[in-house]
Amino acid sequence: MEPYLKFDIGTGLKKFKNTKTISLVNPKTEVPTKPIKYKVLDNIHPGRIAIPTLEGFEILHVAKILRCEANGNYTKIIYDGNNFPIMVSRQLKCLENALLKSGFLRIHHSHLINPLYIKKILKSEGGQVEMEDGTKIRISKNKDEIIETLFNSFEKI
Repeated sequence: MEPYLKFDIGTGLKKFKNTKTISLVNPKTEVPTKPIKYKVLDNIHPGRIAIPTLEGFEILHVAKILRCEANGNYTKIIYDGNNFPIMVSRQLKCLENALLKSGFLRIHHSHLINPLYIKKILKSEGGQVEMEDGTKIRISKNKDEIIETLFNSFEKI
């Protein structure tokens, strides 16, 4: 019999940690059924997000989202390549939590933007951002530091 190598034990422990066991209960008899094992797949599709729609879920590339606009308990997602926005029954805060790690900026109470699609930063009316689709979005006074930092990251001539 050969001794275990540290690598083999470590690999086995990682596999064990990523495996969850759940027990389902039969509602008629209230007796647990056979445990089911499944693997936890973390970040299997980086750069993509599942958006709930009436038909099911729509999988979007995060990099192609221009901006998100709040409308009460709904959010309008403007997506590059779509002629019409995608309406989602989620608050902007929910999308903000999912998209902030992808570089999105909340520049207004009702707007979350992808800085890759900023066309112009305007000084008019207290500060505005013009997006690639021609939409002008006002910058909140408490968010102008974020835009200034972003502006300073561009090379100027």
